[in-house]
Amino acid sequence: MEKLAPILISAHAGSAIVAGHYAGLWTTIHQHPDKKWTISELSEKAGCKERWVKEWVGVLASAGVLKLEEGMIISCDKDVAKTLLPTSAVLQLFTELEMCLDKEDKIGACFKKDGPLGVGYSDFPKFQEWMGNWSCCRNKERNFPEAFMKMVEGGVHEALEKGIKVLEAGCGRGQHVMAVAQRYPNSSFVAFDIDEKTLELNRVDAEKLGLINLEFVVEDFCNMRPEWANHFDYVMMYDCMHDLPHPDKAMTGLKTVLKDDGVVTMLDIYASSDMVKETKNPMSTVLYNISLHHCMSVSLASGGVGLGACWGVELAQKMLIEAGWEEKELRLFRDGFMDAIFVMTKGKGLM
Repeated sequence: MEKLAPILISAHAGSAIVAGHYAGLWTTIHQHPDKKWTISELSEKAGCKERWVKEWVGVLASAGVLKLEEGMIISCDKDVAKTLLPTSAVLQLFTELEMCLDKEDKIGACFKKDGPLGVGYSDFPKFQEWMGNWSCCRNKERNFPEAFMKMVEGGVHEALEKGIKVLEAGCGRGQHVMAVAQRYPNSSFVAFDIDEKTLELNRVDAEKLGLINLEFVVEDFCNMRPEWANHFDYVMMYDCMHDLPHPDKAMTGLKTVLKDDGVVTMLDIYASSDMVKETKNPMSTVLYNISLHHCMSVSLASGGVGLGACWGVELAQKMLIEAGWEEKELRLFRDGFMDAIFVMTKGKGLM
């Protein structure tokens, strides 16, 4: 129990952290840094029932997230409260637990030899919404898109300023492509996904933003339109490749739709393909668990290879070379603790 107790405590604390998010408690605490609260004061300020707040405080004070002193006085480190705001990418990692914990019976069944291949996208109705929030939070934190486009170099930022044809593959809720289209109005954008309902929401959002240079279409990585061959100057992809059933075909497709002189950027998770090495990092617990419940699962459910979130940069580079990219055409950047950015340049690129 000595090893398991901290894990059990953290699991229950994580659940309470998410509940506090939905109750608006972290936002309330953050708005009053260094304040010491009574339960009554915090409840009133957050518009919550006192009895519920008291029990919530009990969970997180026991876990050490909140501090509870004599006289029932509550305080919270201001950096902790800031990190748990709705606009924080870290908070989104906590809310991802919601998609995991209500499917344990289905996931468990997939382990068995006579069980399902995986749990598919239809069992994750909130995934696109969650992924959109995750992308939005990270984009704000890293000054996306301009800082990103300048970081990958190769003339991407300058070409976008002048005006080029851009494709986003696997756009999901469209947070990335809408941000890029808004920042670079001289360029034209096409973004595709397999989920028509999600694309309908994207079209509404794009119209609200006045984006006349962006089109959302239903498309499949493995069957991209013939007219797209050698058509786009720049192809971008975010947090998607490791989820796909057939990533090898997708990698080949990305090169096919690119002009003779063009650039592809593929953002994925920075991990090592060596599991022994990767598991030395405790934060990989989060990545492997998200993958167990979603990334690997949805790929396998579709009859795919199930790469998983921690497929690793070594395997990614190997697969890209097998898909037709030469080693000299590949560059790899690490951005933050978990983002790997692969830059593939065809011909002269965009310089």
